[in-house]
Amino acid sequence: MPVLDPPELTATGSQLPSVRALVEERIIFNYRLPADHLERLLPVAWLTPQLVDGDAVASVCVLRLSKVTAGPVPSLFGVRSVSAARRYGVLDQRSGGRPAVFVTERTTNSALGSLFTGAGFSAQHEHLPANISRDDESFLITLGNDRFTGRAVPAPRWSSSLFPTLGDFSAFLAEGIRSYGTSRHEGQLTVLDLLKEDKGYEPLAAREVRGSLVQPWLDAGAVLDSVARTTNAKYRWTYHGLTRRP
Repeated sequence: MPVLDPPELTATGSQLPSVRALVEERIIFNYRLPADHLERLLPVAWLTPQLVDGDAVASVCVLRLSKVTAGPVPSLFGVRSVSAARRYGVLDQRSGGRPAVFVTERTTNSALGSLFTGAGFSAQHEHLPANISRDDESFLITLGNDRFTGRAVPAPRWSSSLFPTLGDFSAFLAEGIRSYGTSRHEGQLTVLDLLKEDKGYEPLAAREVRGSLVQPWLDAGAVLDSVARTTNAKYRWTYHGLTRRP
């Protein structure tokens, strides 16, 4: 596991306790994105695109969570939610080019979760209807207000132009422990660490993907690359506050 810079060197302090959850299901839609498009999105010079075969990686990540608790609260009293994030693979040049994640949008169908993390993270965490369902043939992911619709089916084998094997994809995700996100404070980003206990990913094949989350990527020349799913993983999020003012 990579050793991250101490939070006090990278961010102002936070009084929020760590948040723990069981990830019942996580489905990730990955896009091959032109690097120059991501470069224009990054708000600070010390974040640069993490290139894979010459392109950036953009993803829509949707998680069905249970037993969501914070601090000493036992999982017995945890809440359930479906949350989503629009994420990009980046390099943190302040830390010698260490892999990280840049997040521009987080949503949840939990009003309590939206209130807690939105206020505590100094960033918008939008309350939005969301669902992950499955019929006999496919998985269906919907985020309200036409934000995102994705339908995928189990695939017999992994297919990706970015990641030759599922192991390569899993390694790419594992590197992204630290994430930086937009905040309500100009010139400052949120700093969040995510520790994951995944049990491996399985390949899916997309049958339908649309919505305002991905349309700007498509307009910039992005191509849907791959879809992956994992279940029954343990996650812990630790918020470190905001990056110091420039």
